[in-house]
Amino acid sequence: MPVYDYVAINKSGKHTKGSIDAESMRSAKSRLRQKGLFPTELNEAKKKRAISAKQDVFKNFSQRERVSHQDLCVATRQLATLIGAGLPLVSALNGLVDQTDAPMLRRVMVDVREKVEEGSPLAKTLGGFPKVFPRLYINLIRAGEASGTLDQVLEKLADHLEAQMALRRKVRSALTYPVIMLFVCTAVIIGLIVGVIPRIVEIFIKQGTPLPLPTKIMIALSDFIISYWWLLLGALVALVFSLKAYYQKKEGRANIDRLLFKLPIVGRVYVKVVAARVAGTLGTLLTSGVDLLQALDITRNVIGNVHVVKLLEDTKERVREGKSLATELSRGSILPSMLSRMIAVGEQSGSVDKMLMKAAHAYESEVESSIETMTSLLEPLMLVVVGGIVLVIVISVLLPMTELINVVAA
Repeated sequence: MPVYDYVAINKSGKHTKGSIDAESMRSAKSRLRQKGLFPTELNEAKKKRAISAKQDVFKNFSQRERVSHQDLCVATRQLATLIGAGLPLVSALNGLVDQTDAPMLRRVMVDVREKVEEGSPLAKTLGGFPKVFPRLYINLIRAGEASGTLDQVLEKLADHLEAQMALRRKVRSALTYPVIMLFVCTAVIIGLIVGVIPRIVEIFIKQGTPLPLPTKIMIALSDFIISYWWLLLGALVALVFSLKAYYQKKEGRANIDRLLFKLPIVGRVYVKVVAARVAGTLGTLLTSGVDLLQALDITRNVIGNVHVVKLLEDTKERVREGKSLATELSRGSILPSMLSRMIAVGEQSGSVDKMLMKAAHAYESEVESSIETMTSLLEPLMLVVVGGIVLVIVISVLLPMTELINVVAA
């Protein structure tokens, strides 16, 4: 259904603007007049791609479009602020539509506003956009509507999204520099092997200088890269796609997810990242009034590692039977023992949600510290490795040069 941007005059004589979805421009004008608005400007909103008038925005969105985590986080914070300021939900959604710059999210929020205005619950309406609003988001909104604390729940949800986004940003930023360094160093090494060594060695061959073994090995490596670079590139692409296909299989994903826990240095950081996500998600859900069993079920859907998913599934069933959450989460030694101890303290004091939030903050801090330490160790290690490779290349060039100098001197 097309979306129209309008500028209109309300009953008080003030100008207002916004967006409305309607089957046609005439229908849009009619709907605006029913709301007491008299349009002075009415134009169809620009879209990223052509959309048939017969297509529904729900179907169109679910097929291709995406809303970034950043846009969703900002919109959640804005909606929490507007509702916290005392605005009715429809007015808050109208204000959010006006403030949202992301075209697709704006289009979605227009549709959400219209359906809420017709009497549909916010959580149910958001559920029609599973590609935008995850299950965690919808269930928290439902809990806020049921308890009458929608503004507080939105604040907690915004905090949770911002914390998750900050954690991802820290991990990505920590990995960016080493990855760039790896590519640059690899390019320099290949440039030396392919571009420099053949030209220098050609001089030695013309002079009849005997070549030592390291130089011969380097020449063979250079010739192989020059002659079969396409084979190396194809093998790399095939390896990437093979790993992706293997990970999509049940057995492959289980093996790779298990390997992530056992990797040296990186594995310890990964465990803390998973613990922070589990604790943060569970804590946010419980604090917002979601019951424990449902919170475990929702948390299971936002954790990617299959072994942690299985642990949460088993924990849910045993908690349903009356077992302790702390005891069940400690099974299998997948999650850190400190998390189980903090939950046990929370169970004894009746404040599991608060303990989970404290654990989440603690693990997020540990992740940040571990990443900084790992990065500080990785940089000199890469320099040593690259320096060693360059040293081998230099030696392979200097050895025949020494022989040539001895021949000339003789």
